[in-house]
Amino acid sequence: MIIDSHQHFWNYKLVKHEWIDDSMSVIRRDFMPSDLAKVYADNAIDGCVAVQADQTTEETDFLLKLSEENNFIKGVVGWVDLRATNIDDVLFRYSPFHKIKGFRHVVQGEPDHNFLLRPNFLNGISKLETHNFTYDILIFTHQLGATLEFVKKFPNQKFVIDHIAKPYIKDVIIIAESWIPQRMIPE
Repeated sequence: MIIDSHQHFWNYKLVKHEWIDDSMSVIRRDFMPSDLAKVYADNAIDGCVAVQADQTTEETDFLLKLSEENNFIKGVVGWVDLRATNIDDVLFRYSPFHKIKGFRHVVQGEPDHNFLLRPNFLNGISKLETHNFTYDILIFTHQLGATLEFVKKFPNQKFVIDHIAKPYIKDVIIIAESWIPQRMIPE
């Protein structure tokens, strides 16, 4: 079975999706399952995991609804406020939905580089294993130190690092090219 492990769906709204800056203008439009069905069929892709792009439970519910309407959406990684004092109740609410596989928070956008180590956030993460939920880690590489300390606190929790922590590949290529003799750089 071939699964696209990370797919976003949205009804594009300028304010809601302000993170889509000018460098990503090509995706400033709606993306719905109908956009993928033929692509998946033509390429023998059996399904996908729909991942939240907005930090609201409305987004989680939207993805769940899409998964009910589209059999090729095999799983959902949603969002809940893992810092909430009622996190047990919130996770219990989502437990019956077999397509909810886990949750994530856009940690890369948090100004606190140690956001993952906040006590209320750690408390929320500690509840996920009970429900067999994964946690997707969405960070930049400069947050890897705190992330390592974070994952060590939960040896039995299943984690996924989204986008391989968004390494600064473009910068590395520029640096690497300065070390390669000009005659060896491909045209």
